[in-house]
Amino acid sequence: MGNSIDRYLLAEKAGSEGVWDWDLRSDTLYLSPRFKDFLGLAQGDVNRPNDWLSLVHAEDVDWLHASFEAQMVGLSVPFQIEHRVRRADSASVGDARWRWLVCRGMAVMDDRGEPIRLVGSVSDITDRKIAEQELRKSEERYALAAAASNDGLYDWDLVTDRVYYSPRWASLLGLSASDLTDSPQEWLGRVHHEDHPTLIDALAALSWQDAEGFKLEYRIRNAEGAIRWMACRGIAVLDPAGKPIRLVGSQADVTDRKTAEQRLRQSEERYALAAAGAADGLWDWNVDSGDVYYSPRWKSMLGYGEPEISSTIAEWFDRVVASDLDGLRTAVNLHLTGERNHLQHEFRIRRADGDESWMLVRGLAVRNDKGCAVRMAGSMTDITARKKAEQQLLFDAFHDAMTGLPNRTLLLDRIGQALDRNRRAGGGRQFATILIDLDRFKSINDALGTTTGDRLLRIIAKRLDNTRRVGDTLARLSADEFAILLDDIGDVGDGLGAAERMAQAISRPVTLDGHDIVLTASIGIALSATGYEHAEDMLRDASLAMYRAKSGGRARIDVFDGNLRRQAMTTMRTEADLRAALELGQLCLYYQPIVSLRHGGIAGFEALMRWNHPERGLVPPNDFIPLAEESGLIVPMGRWALQEATRQLVAWQLLFPRPTPLFMSVNVSSRQFRDDDLVGVVRDLLAETGIPPSSLKLELTESLLMENPAKCRALMQSIRDMDVRLSIDDFGTGYSSLAYLHSFPVDTLKIDRTFVQAVSTGEGNAAIVHVISTLATILNMDAVAEGVETEQEAEYLRDIMCQYAQGYHFARPAPAETVERLLVAETERALAS
Repeated sequence: MGNSIDRYLLAEKAGSEGVWDWDLRSDTLYLSPRFKDFLGLAQGDVNRPNDWLSLVHAEDVDWLHASFEAQMVGLSVPFQIEHRVRRADSASVGDARWRWLVCRGMAVMDDRGEPIRLVGSVSDITDRKIAEQELRKSEERYALAAAASNDGLYDWDLVTDRVYYSPRWASLLGLSASDLTDSPQEWLGRVHHEDHPTLIDALAALSWQDAEGFKLEYRIRNAEGAIRWMACRGIAVLDPAGKPIRLVGSQADVTDRKTAEQRLRQSEERYALAAAGAADGLWDWNVDSGDVYYSPRWKSMLGYGEPEISSTIAEWFDRVVASDLDGLRTAVNLHLTGERNHLQHEFRIRRADGDESWMLVRGLAVRNDKGCAVRMAGSMTDITARKKAEQQLLFDAFHDAMTGLPNRTLLLDRIGQALDRNRRAGGGRQFATILIDLDRFKSINDALGTTTGDRLLRIIAKRLDNTRRVGDTLARLSADEFAILLDDIGDVGDGLGAAERMAQAISRPVTLDGHDIVLTASIGIALSATGYEHAEDMLRDASLAMYRAKSGGRARIDVFDGNLRRQAMTTMRTEADLRAALELGQLCLYYQPIVSLRHGGIAGFEALMRWNHPERGLVPPNDFIPLAEESGLIVPMGRWALQEATRQLVAWQLLFPRPTPLFMSVNVSSRQFRDDDLVGVVRDLLAETGIPPSSLKLELTESLLMENPAKCRALMQSIRDMDVRLSIDDFGTGYSSLAYLHSFPVDTLKIDRTFVQAVSTGEGNAAIVHVISTLATILNMDAVAEGVETEQEAEYLRDIMCQYAQGYHFARPAPAETVERLLVAETERALAS
């Protein structure tokens, strides 16, 4: 035992580990001096295992017991476990910290294979564990710590030229121990060619008798061919004659650390470049003496030369703009007293030329052992450009970019402020919001281009700005919409007077690029006397009044009243109900027969949409079609109507076969024509139903053809190429050119009812019916007279050879089952005759 202890003590002196030896038979525990020092135990005493185990952290002691027990049941692999201990004398020495030990051990067996001793060593790894905890805060530092604690060992026998590589050495390169031979080339052959000579020189230097160990970092290829950085240490073992016979050492993977160092160098370089590029002025203030160092850059930022600024704090503070000085002093004092961790403050300062610059000052105090600031140093950055940019951004956020006028956000804020003032004053003076919409501005934009349109808008904005009173807010809300907050008015008359002046300013002719342009405006007024809680509500009501003015014929001024809001709510509810109607199948089609004036029989039908409202009953089209157009619902509604009418036509053509099949006319709205894939829908319907294409007629409004003639012509031709017929509805009311009409692939002209009714009243418009009918004949088109209500009108139409007619005189629009009875009766009459 004495010899063992001597060996332990010698080994302990040679390294940094403590040694332990647990005699399982006597249950006594030998602890080396270094181990006892780890545990704070008195030297020389005989110890029991519990002297050690009682000091182990409660969370670690079970793992330690489990490691011991595994050895005692025959586990042949030595164990290694890290655990925490507290010194036994922690109370007396004032060190209650937990320290980390790494414990290694294995069992010693007797001849029968029974464990009689557990022996091992411990190392204090507290510093390493603390370092790991600190380094874990960043991925790079943690990776370095992990790498540093896992070295691979090598032992190069120079006599046999064979090398022992530890399993860890192999695993660092992604190899298993069986993958390696014991040749030095296994190592040296993998080293990067640029680092190979340096490593060879370092190893060769170890053969000198006075050489010390080396430490070298180099690159090496792992099993996958990737380059890894290794930190290699080595020392020569000499024979008694001083000749090196072995080279032993270790290597650790430091790739992560090298990568982190490279990134750190890049970061430091970037920081140095950034600091130089920022060109900040530096200052250093000795608080006790009052002396301040100002760097040359600090002085030049203010336009001063080196000798023009003395070393007093007054050189700084006396130049600060008066309204910003108190804020700067407060920020400095809060940091000096420790209420703030650092100084950072923005202020304005006067330069040598008298102009003002915005500065950002940063600083940090140096404190004595009592915590009092004795020095403060920092930097000063010119942020004038940033401040101007911020002010510009703030301006842009609340102003229209093209005209420079306030935008909707700023106007709403001003209206809100006016409402607040009005409430605080208990009513007080009234104010008004006036909303101005330029009539038909889009057509000017389309005709002359957006550049000319923008110039025109800037001219109108300038005129309106010159018209407003000082204190009123003029804003641009959208492309052709302006609004004015008219403050402090007596009554509605003041608001109307201001609106009239603005309308007159807008209507003055403008000459641009050789074009004389005259604009009008629809204007709506909302008065504060109406009573508002929110600015948005007042602007909304002004908008409602403007829309009523526009729908009343444009170039008008209207004042909001309660009826407008009720109408808007009704419209909103109607739109919501209409959306539901489309989903719930409340829409239906009525069919009005179109008769042949030559034979008197039904030739076809016009499909007319109706709405079966659950509360209002059957809603006529004039009450919901315009709303559907405006909201865009007309697109899915029109598609449904086209599909439903075609389905019904299929049924009637099968039930009532004729040499010339019954036809169906379906109205197509301008929005449906423009926004839907009408050609694709028609093509699919024809393929699905198999009806003769010529029996389907699509009715288009005359005004639609004038919106974009070229596009309309191309789309109409695609439909006509499928042999589907096209009609112009209400012909004669849209002021279309005959030249345009001749170029469109149209089959039928439908004569508006107002012209037909003139036949009975004797008005001059009756001649238009004859003209249109004759025009259709000349252009090889059909003519259909709408709204025929008397036999006199029907007779006149027969006399002028008009082909078709529809109206109450023949039949009213009716559901499919009613119309079907008409077809049955007509068929029976034909059979009877």
